[in-house]
Amino acid sequence: MGQWLPVRLAPRDRTSVILWIEDEEAPPTYPVTVGVWETDDMTGRSHWRVFGAQIGTHTYFDRHIVGWRPLPPDYHA
Repeated sequence: MGQWLPVRLAPRDRTSVILWIEDEEAPPTYPVTVGVWETDDMTGRSHWRVFGAQIGTHTYFDRHIVGWRPLPPDYHA
């Protein structure tokens, strides 16, 4: 799949991608996960929404993302 790409190049169109997350204050259960960029309707702030089976979804910002990769071509969301 190649190397990790910088977060500044990640798609911001609700495309699901693989994210490598580092957050010292609240480390994720799995540092590599699937997420999507979205904007909160109430606040207007944009963020990464990541998915976790045990604890629902979490929000992260670009400063928490080490890199990203596209999902494999045969993945169907």
